Amino acid sequence: MNIDKEIILKDLLVYLKKGNPIISKLKKIPLDKSLVELGYLDSFGVIEIITYFEKKYKITINDDEITKKKFGSVNKMINLVFVKIKNSK
Repeated sequence: MNIDKEIILKDLLVYLKKGNPIISKLKKIPLDKSLVELGYLDSFGVIEIITYFEKKYKITINDDEITKKKFGSVNKMINLVFVKIKNSK
């Protein structure tokens, strides 16, 4: 299966809306802002997303990658996961 960023994005948005009552009420999830800084996610939510990505895409997200620079927005998460998937093949 060929996974592109659009597939990862749709998948993440479905996951976020299903598992987070605050996010599920949003009409539009901000893609370039920190969901943690906006108050939509806490550290447990971030860990749940990482666990979800790791299981779903069979990748490993290292502790040093869980930073605002690399994991600080929906788009950054998707880029990191996309690179990990490409590099794991």
